[in-house]
Amino acid sequence: MSGGFDTASSVMRRALAQGAIAAAAIALAASIVGGILTGWPGVLSGVVGAGFALLFLGVTAASLLVADRFGGLESSAFFAALLGGWLVKFVVFLLAMLALRDQPWVQPVVLFCAVAATVIASLVVDVLVVGRARIPVGSPRR
Repeated sequence: MSGGFDTASSVMRRALAQGAIAAAAIALAASIVGGILTGWPGVLSGVVGAGFALLFLGVTAASLLVADRFGGLESSAFFAALLGGWLVKFVVFLLAMLALRDQPWVQPVVLFCAVAATVIASLVVDVLVVGRARIPVGSPRR
């Protein structure tokens, strides 16, 4: 932090770290509930669902950190990294869902609930982290 303010990179790193903690808590909760309701398929589906969502949410944060390092958030590298990350996530998501849909160890309801809970928790974490960040909004007057 320079001058008491956060940088975009420090905010993204904080959001990523706190999102990982939230995803781990959801993975634990989803695996316990899934295990109680459906046995081992529920445990595995809860962990895979939360991990899968965290992976995809982390790709966005990581691509923004890479873009910031190589050209700043105002450059075309930012937009290329962001759009490239979204495209990769879309293709991998489709392939993963097609691969997982017929697996005998997948409990679809637990998997969906874990993914949805992790995405919602990540959005809440992002809002809280950005809301608490100290980022200047204007250029200093001289």
